[in-house]
Amino acid sequence: MRFLRALGWPFVAMAALAPAVSHAQTAAVDDGSAGWVLGLGAQADEHDASSLLGTFQVGVGARTWLTFVVGQSESPSDFADIEANALVVGLDHRFDKVGFTLEAERWGDSGALETADFSGTVYFERERWHLGFGYEKRDIEIPFTVTGPLGGTFHRTAELSADGYSVNGNVALAQRWRMYFGLTEYDYERNLAVVPRIASLNMLSMSTLTLANSFLDHDRWLAVERAFGQATLLNVRAATDNSALDASQLDTLEAAVLFPIGRRIDLEVSIGSGRSDFFDAGLYGGLLFLIYGR
Repeated sequence: MRFLRALGWPFVAMAALAPAVSHAQTAAVDDGSAGWVLGLGAQADEHDASSLLGTFQVGVGARTWLTFVVGQSESPSDFADIEANALVVGLDHRFDKVGFTLEAERWGDSGALETADFSGTVYFERERWHLGFGYEKRDIEIPFTVTGPLGGTFHRTAELSADGYSVNGNVALAQRWRMYFGLTEYDYERNLAVVPRIASLNMLSMSTLTLANSFLDHDRWLAVERAFGQATLLNVRAATDNSALDASQLDTLEAAVLFPIGRRIDLEVSIGSGRSDFFDAGLYGGLLFLIYGR
């Protein structure tokens, strides 16, 4: 579920959705039926960056899920000054103990930065653990203007691509405890230091909500989840991300609680804080509603 990162949503939101879909997939295999999950969320941080999310996941048959996502993320003018829209389409197919995912995503602001991502993951799943290996291809377009010798202005676009390699998984530690982990490495085809406007776009990493669309060298994260009763989850996550431009490091710590507010409706409340080598990313928080159907 890379799409939550793409919209500026941290992995606590992913951890909230993943058990729901996994449980629905298991139930669908058991009884031959399928269902759907609708997610509606919003986040904001103390620097006035914000993001909105709408996601719809529907079962097609007993072992296949389709995902459709729309979203918007915004960074204020004194930071990256970007207002980006996102559209994602994904497929998740599960065999007996092995499955795969495919995702295509378009993210960006036509006047500042646009990215097109294609990714795939193969995962292995047992009752107590899940392990996935992923690959991501990202095409990046950065529009800029140059002034000619006679004073004329010309519009140009800098293009570059990047490859991402990831490992993620989770394992049951005890009856009500589960640990999640992940790491991703990025490889850019060009020296980012010579790309036009790259310094201003590096400001995306100054907000935790737009961090995922900044130019990362790698990220690492670890989360622990505790179940209370049948439907309430507490998730605490720590992450470290490194910039591919200046090697600066951003550390984040966040917590989320998912609990039922209706027979088929859950609510997740999340709060987090980030700190970098050069600045304090500050506090952020969000709400995510999950609505289930059969």
